[in-house]
Amino acid sequence: MDVFDDLMLGYALKKLTCVFEEVVMVADSIAAVESSGLIGDRQGKDAKRLSVWLGCLKANTPYQVTHILIDQMHAARKLNQASRLEAQIALLDALVEAGVAMHIASYSVALVEKRLKCFY
Repeated sequence: MDVFDDLMLGYALKKLTCVFEEVVMVADSIAAVESSGLIGDRQGKDAKRLSVWLGCLKANTPYQVTHILIDQMHAARKLNQASRLEAQIALLDALVEAGVAMHIASYSVALVEKRLKCFY
């Protein structure tokens, strides 16, 4: 994976996290917005944005996607961005279900195996 691909993957994950943050915020205040009729418009826009950014992830391996997203999660935790971290956790779960990212246990095993190969 070259530097440009790494940057593009990080950017796509950042954009997906922003969409998930908005979805979480909307879910928290859905009762207030539901009466105004904006939910349908919002869901359509979010679905379109999700499909665009998910398409960008397809060129990467599940390991790469998981690795970059976990790095971003560590950064959010260090900066005390609780809502962003919550959105990233939801994003990771969704990406695992879609087969685009690895489950955290599988990722941990792969990471340990990769590090152990350095000793051989």
